[in-house]
Amino acid sequence: MTVPTQRIELRSFGKGGIHPQTRKRDTASSPIEPMVPLPSEVWLPLIQHLGEPATPLVKKGDRVIRGQKIADGGATGSPLHATISGKVKPIDKRPHPTLVTVPSIIIARDGDAEEEFPEDPAWRETPHAEMLARIRDAGIVGLGGAAFPTYRKLTLPPGVNVDTFILNGAECEPFLTSDYRLMLEEPEAIVEGALAMARLLGVKRVLVGVEADKMPAVESLRTAARSVPLGEQTFEVVPCEVRYPQGAERQLVTSLTGRTIPPRSLPSAVGVLVQNVATAHAVYHALRYRRPLLDRVMTVTGPGVLQPRNLRVPVGTLLQTLVDACGGMRVDTTRLIAGGPMMGRALPRLDLPVIKGMNGLLLLTGRGPLEEGFGPCIQCGRCLDACPLGLEPDQVSVHIEAGRTLDTDPFGPLDCYECGCCTYVCPSGRPLLQFMQVAKSALRRATDIRVKT
Repeated sequence: MTVPTQRIELRSFGKGGIHPQTRKRDTASSPIEPMVPLPSEVWLPLIQHLGEPATPLVKKGDRVIRGQKIADGGATGSPLHATISGKVKPIDKRPHPTLVTVPSIIIARDGDAEEEFPEDPAWRETPHAEMLARIRDAGIVGLGGAAFPTYRKLTLPPGVNVDTFILNGAECEPFLTSDYRLMLEEPEAIVEGALAMARLLGVKRVLVGVEADKMPAVESLRTAARSVPLGEQTFEVVPCEVRYPQGAERQLVTSLTGRTIPPRSLPSAVGVLVQNVATAHAVYHALRYRRPLLDRVMTVTGPGVLQPRNLRVPVGTLLQTLVDACGGMRVDTTRLIAGGPMMGRALPRLDLPVIKGMNGLLLLTGRGPLEEGFGPCIQCGRCLDACPLGLEPDQVSVHIEAGRTLDTDPFGPLDCYECGCCTYVCPSGRPLLQFMQVAKSALRRATDIRVKT
């Protein structure tokens, strides 16, 4: 007699989405390794978060130790901390992964000293105001990529209430496995950090979304949740369909709660707040040990790197140092991407620093998707079927080609969060995502001009 296998109900969102090859095999079984030795130099841009730039608290020639606060975050930004011990070099403009060049604090390493971060045994009873202060002082930002200061996200505006806290462990981008490895190796810290943020918000219901190709992570988090005090809170880990962009806030909220976030609104509009698993991990260490955000777990992978690995690296480490730690780059590498292939950002060089919102470095070989040009829109409708927001990237593209960029507003470019599904499915190879970006930028500039005049 055959015992039937139990069918797992997978949650998912309604419209659109695609199923690209995950390509995670090279690093899914690779444990997180510390960077040894530490980099000889780090570049710490004063802008690596949403909000005002950080203000330096050090000057050329100062000696700093790892963990020391070296820049203040101001009213809306996030502070910076030394991620290696050494001497401060001249503070000047250096290349930045997304902003061309920005003022940066450069530290040349001269030792292995580190600030001490003693445990607070009563950290779970920390008053709310002190919890926010510790999170802010730690320089934590959204580590899923948005880099919005976490203390600001956890400070709800007057009249806004949430009843559900969602932890995003979907990691739906192909190639990337840094969150997956963190969920496998340090699940208790993630669970504790999530519960703490939920307590801070006064929320009892915690849901974690993890794609079904990461079932070991699902079980790891469930086991960890059974070993921590829940009190009146509930902690449920929910397997989700392997479907891109499952990890986008809007799609994950719908998958886990059935609620639909209105256009141009935040998840709080439907009573939900979302944080990434790496952010929860950082919050736990900030609350329990007052430890600032010093490192990022980075997946360095792709056919262009000789030894794909998951590395824990100091923020500010140059990307070339990461590649060297992974055996070097193949001579036929043609493209460098910060993040994953769908929503990552193309890089022109490797003398760029790891910033807080970066979770991977992808090295690709072969010809790029647009190197041979692209064809005309054939009105096949595939991009309409793939768009998870129901937008019309085909119409945006043809209007731009006709010189009517400011007529694209009805087709939704301002609502687009640039997941890239449309470009992925286009049989004519059209850069539909880039068309959406052009339209979005033009419409925003036009609005700014109207407001100013």
